[in-house]
Amino acid sequence: MTAPRQRIAMYAVGILAMFVLWSFAVYIPASKNLSSERDEVAKALRQLADYNRTILELPEFLTANEKLEAVRRELNSSLYAKNDIMDLFHQLTADAQNHNLQLVQISPPVSELLELNRQASADNVPLFLNLTLDLQGHYVDFGRFIGDLELKPYFRSVRTCSIRGAQIPEHTIDMSLSFKALIGTREAAS
Repeated sequence: MTAPRQRIAMYAVGILAMFVLWSFAVYIPASKNLSSERDEVAKALRQLADYNRTILELPEFLTANEKLEAVRRELNSSLYAKNDIMDLFHQLTADAQNHNLQLVQISPPVSELLELNRQASADNVPLFLNLTLDLQGHYVDFGRFIGDLELKPYFRSVRTCSIRGAQIPEHTIDMSLSFKALIGTREAAS
């Protein structure tokens, strides 16, 4: 080969080597970078589409959530009062038995129970109920029962108290006690 042809061939090989070197050093990493950027853009577009879909569904979700919250409050109001009243009745019965008293009757006024259900739907409003307990037992036991009752977290105030029967300590007497109770206050288990 002649010198000019060798020179052209060397230039051609040099150019080809520089092209290959440029491809590996610059083009392929840039191409991978561009591909990675395109993937990230596609991912961001999918997230944006998901976000837009969520934004469009948000009013429906809020409406459904408000309806469910209203139903929950309504159900809780009726369950709250009934369960707590029953718990209070069981507590009063157990306390009377602990003081050797027989609880003959617990009388909450029906009008107050109906009003209690109406009030229970309002959040953060304390619910009170006037109760009348008819008991049978001895004076001393009755006095101790009232003393302990005044210390209970649900007890608020005595409205009336009446005692009927003989004043002989050996005989049982009939007692009636009306008081105001805070519903939903439970005593810690001992």
